[in-house]
This record gives sequence, C-alpha cells and structure tokens, in this order.
Amino acid sequence: MTINQQQDRPSGEPAQPQAGLSASGNARRRFTRTGVGVSGVLMTLASQPGMAATTCASPSGSLSNGLQSSHRPDNPLTCGGNSPGFYANNPAGWPSTPTSTRHFKDIFPVNPGQAALGELALVDVLKTNGKRNGGNSGKGPFKSEDLDPHNVASHVVAAYLNIQTKRSTVLTETQLRNIWREYQATGGGKLGYYAPTAGIKWYGDDIVAYLKTTFHQ
Repeated sequence: MTINQQQDRPSGEPAQPQAGLSASGNARRRFTRTGVGVSGVLMTLASQPGMAATTCASPSGSLSNGLQSSHRPDNPLTCGGNSPGFYANNPAGWPSTPTSTRHFKDIFPVNPGQAALGELALVDVLKTNGKRNGGNSGKGPFKSEDLDPHNVASHVVAAYLNIQTKRSTVLTETQLRNIWREYQATGGGKLGYYAPTAGIKWYGDDIVAYLKTTFHQ
C-alpha cells in the first residue's frame, strides 16, 4: 500500500517493505510512488531504475512537481541529512543548539496521550528508534512501540538537527513543525496523520518514509 492510498487508514498499520530493497531504499521508492496518479513527473521517475533514490522535494512539492532541486539551479535544495542513529551515537555531529539533553516537548509539543515522550531528552528520543525500550532521562522506562509506534519522533528530531546543521535544506523548520503539529493534533501514535495536500493523509509510517528521503544514503 502506497502513501497515496492512505485517505482512510485509521489503524495506521505500516506498509510491508518490498523485497530486495534496503529499509532506506524502500522508503525512498515507496515515497516516490506516492505521486503516481497525481504527478506525471513522479510517475516517470518511479518507472526509471535508480531515479527513486534521487527524490528531493518538500512535502507538497513531492506531490506536484517532483525534484524541486531541479527548479533552483542557483540554489539547489539538498537531502544530505543524517539518520536518528547517527545523532544518537555521534555527539560531535550535533549543532551548538539545541543540546542533547533538552526536553523534546520544549521544541515539539506533544498531546496528552504522549506526555511521557515529551519528557524525554532529545538524545533519548533518538534512542527509541526501532527499539522496544527507549532512554528514560530519569523518568522511568517505557515501551516506545506504545508511545510512538512508528518512531516518528526520532525521525523528526533527526530532521530538525539536519535543518539546524544545514545538512538538509529541502525541508524548512516551519514545514517540519507543521508536520509534527498536525500529526499530534489528529491523535499521534497510530491514528494521527499529516495532510500534505487535500485528500491525502500520511500516517506515522508515511511521515517516516518521507523524512527518510531527506536523509543521505
């Protein structure tokens, strides 16, 4: 199931990865195909071997005009960001601000149902990525699969740090905050979603798939 088919998927169950692709490669291929039926440009890209991995577009741009960087030759957009794992294990890669111990909720407010997630330090949010038990910052252990089943928060933190370090310029801080805000306002977890355009809903796993396209490989 591709993202453009997510108009009514309240369970938020993750799509099955395609055989023969790495997790990051699958995310890029899956995201590129979200534009099929919406954009002839993305349909062409999805049909060309190797082209899916070059997708570098803002949320709305990915659905309307494909590779945004090709429209700005004087100041090309970049998708050279690092993953949650990089920042979790490389303190030297962080910008001077925010610090790794700053609370997640100080930058990205959470809804009451995910209050425990908001109490975590940024570095601990990164450590919940793909793990059953996240860091606790003195607040006690929790199951990240319960609070953040698709690990959206860890990818949002990585995207935020990529923006601060200018490793990725395709996504602005305002756009990233809007994605998180709408995802939280609609419930977060398995139910929340972000609508990049009318009639299209990205649930947690879809948001992660998009954010991964802004990370370098």
